[in-house]
Amino acid sequence: MNNNSNMLKGAIWNTLGSTMYGANSFFMLALVSRIGTVEEAGFFSIAFTTAQLMYIVGLLGINNYQQTDYMEKYSFSVYVKTKIVSCALMAVGCLLSIKLLHFSGVKAIYTILLTILMMLNAVGEMFQSLFFQKNRLDLSGSALFYRTFWPLMAFGLFVVITHNILLAVSIQIIVNLAITIYYAVRYVPRFAGTGTKKEEGNAPACLVMECFPLFVSVLIMNVVINTSKYGIEIFMDGTTQGYYNMIFMPAQVIHLCSQFIFKPLLNRYSIAFKDNRLSEVRAMMRRQITIVAGVTGVCCAAAGFCGTQVLSFIYNKNLTELKAALVLIVAGGGVYAIDQLFYFIFVILRMQRKIMLIYIVGLAASVIFTGILVKYFGIMGAVFSFILTHGIILMGYSGILLCRYRKR
Repeated sequence: MNNNSNMLKGAIWNTLGSTMYGANSFFMLALVSRIGTVEEAGFFSIAFTTAQLMYIVGLLGINNYQQTDYMEKYSFSVYVKTKIVSCALMAVGCLLSIKLLHFSGVKAIYTILLTILMMLNAVGEMFQSLFFQKNRLDLSGSALFYRTFWPLMAFGLFVVITHNILLAVSIQIIVNLAITIYYAVRYVPRFAGTGTKKEEGNAPACLVMECFPLFVSVLIMNVVINTSKYGIEIFMDGTTQGYYNMIFMPAQVIHLCSQFIFKPLLNRYSIAFKDNRLSEVRAMMRRQITIVAGVTGVCCAAAGFCGTQVLSFIYNKNLTELKAALVLIVAGGGVYAIDQLFYFIFVILRMQRKIMLIYIVGLAASVIFTGILVKYFGIMGAVFSFILTHGIILMGYSGILLCRYRKR
């Protein structure tokens, strides 16, 4: 009874945390859009997208590995040392991105501030992964919820009162830092072990090398997700970027909220694979894919019925002519979410190199699709590029996993 209660509590907090995190970027863009022009929203959106790529650099592919490191191959101190290195790489990557993408003025300042915010999120993710690793899904979910909720509230309050986006992001950073320190001081000492099977001096390098394929895969994955946005940045203008990001947000929310469906069962997947109970794995996969497909179908229907009207009200901009693009991008978000289920399974199976191969192919396809479709069809071309790319990635995952099942 106590175990079932803990599982339910963990599932609830994980749902709340994932939902809040998924809605975070949506609410931030909505607030920026309401107080500024579509072009200003476009500047903020591409800066936020670039900062999210730096967030992937900050994770270095280690977070999901840490969550599933149930045998504690590496101590928490090793994860801390690698996080220091990854945060330094984030700072370098931010400056390089500004230079290579020719960001200037407010767009460059947005990118720097939002990268600092994402750096704090990368550190907070390390703590949340520790709680997850220790089967405290409730604490991991609640940490994600509060670390997202209170900074977002601070951002919203200051942006509404002052109409100064830069000041609001700065306040958001301060609140995020305070909450991150709180969890580090109060909870981390309870769970952080000291033992490791590897020599402490070599362990950080070993961890980075072991997770490097995951890092490359996740980085490429996020480049693939955002290739259509950068295609608009290259071929179109800031106003088009603003409109595209407004209709793209629901797809990201579907993907991020799907995490609460997948993550509570990762430990069960791990045990089932270890015990070679493949029929149980197939049953869990079918059930979760069916749930995601059902939710996506409902969201597509809602998007077609009243999606543009709702988003027009939220963003205070007229989006009625983008109804077809919105429905398609929501459908693409469902495909993207299922891709993530396969990603988690491949991580559990330690098939990092296969993940990297799949996303290298996906990146090549994305660049080709985006270069052709966005140039000639604008926003609708970006939508089709997003869907086609993730369809190819899903086929890659399915094909490799099917071959593995048949061999067994």
